[in-house]
Amino acid sequence: MSPATGRSTITRERQQTFGATWSSRRWIRALESLGATYPNTRLPRGRSLARNGAVQGLQVGPGEVTARVEQGGRTYRVTLNLPVFTDEEWEAAVRALAGQLQHAAGLLQGRMPESIEETFGQVGLTLFPRRGEFSSQCGCRDTGDPCVHGAAVHYTFAGALEDNPFLLPALRGRDREELLAGLRAARSAPSGGTPAGPAELSADEGFFAGGDLTGVALHPLPPVAPDRMVRRLGPPPGGDEADTEALAELVRRAAGYAWGILSGAEEQRAEGG
Repeated sequence: MSPATGRSTITRERQQTFGATWSSRRWIRALESLGATYPNTRLPRGRSLARNGAVQGLQVGPGEVTARVEQGGRTYRVTLNLPVFTDEEWEAAVRALAGQLQHAAGLLQGRMPESIEETFGQVGLTLFPRRGEFSSQCGCRDTGDPCVHGAAVHYTFAGALEDNPFLLPALRGRDREELLAGLRAARSAPSGGTPAGPAELSADEGFFAGGDLTGVALHPLPPVAPDRMVRRLGPPPGGDEADTEALAELVRRAAGYAWGILSGAEEQRAEGG
């Protein structure tokens, strides 16, 4: 993502296949569902151009996909357009996503569940194009929308979704960072919209509240008498004092090992590692 333009430049080594993931297949299905409005010959010709690597410099930004298409020694500049969601629509979508623990967890882990479209549908939205939302511009003389070059860009974009499904919300106006930031904020706020303090959250609400844990200051301390609870419990069932000592030794070693890992990580963090 370019900070200056808010656009992502997509570089893909494999251009020959499309439809390996649900998002890629769904995009192609949306494109091919328009086949009744223009001659179908443009789609296979555009697909062949995309497979042969004719599409170069694919960029994705809010509301548009741009690329160059090489054909017959000429270069055609193509722009695909799709309306972005309004801020109010995105707020409604993010609230709906935040209310679905499975979706929220998947997105925060960098995955986009297929059922996410059902959640968008609950607020009357879809990440994928509806009929009438597609539009494209190309420097060729073909009056089809999309033309063969536009179709090639559509297929290449579908292929790019296999590597990065977050291009879908970016095209609708929210890149990955913005979407996840909004999702974290929504999950860490109560229904009234104001972030809750620790005293205002019950234990179960606090566990599922989410939020960015990287901002929590940690001050770990070395373990003190980690075997205390084992000794307090006494010998295990059917055991004796020797068994208690063996368990206590295992607990001490485990605690020491864990502290060694943690203190090493803390030292690396302090040194900028």
